Amino acid sequence: MIAHSPEHAVELLDRAFNEGDIETVLGFYEEAAVVVTEPGKLARGTQELRSFFDRVMRSGSSAKQLKTHVIEADGVALFLSRWTLHIGNESSNADDRTFIATTVFRKQSDGGWKALIDNSLGPLVLGSDPPGL
Repeated sequence: MIAHSPEHAVELLDRAFNEGDIETVLGFYEEAAVVVTEPGKLARGTQELRSFFDRVMRSGSSAKQLKTHVIEADGVALFLSRWTLHIGNESSNADDRTFIATTVFRKQSDGGWKALIDNSLGPLVLGSDPPGL
């Protein structure tokens, strides 16, 4: 499946994630992609991404974009979003967590878009500020 824009890639990726379709999810990442899995930890390449997404998807989590913005130049795009992760299969929203994501997409030779760097945790990767800052 070819994503015709970064927004389209995220739409298709979220749909596949929510349906538990790991192969389609992985198809929206370049082979050398890097994903921030938690502050200070990265998954690199298809095998590590497969392991990470398998673990998250087995928990029954789902994702929903709340607001997005794309800045694009010369076949590279910075995708910014506010999104919600619903943890588990329960219908309660008590476990929902909202994040600010920053993802770098690159246009492929077939015209589609794939993620190269996916920081779905956004500024959380910076950790907490020292006192006084």
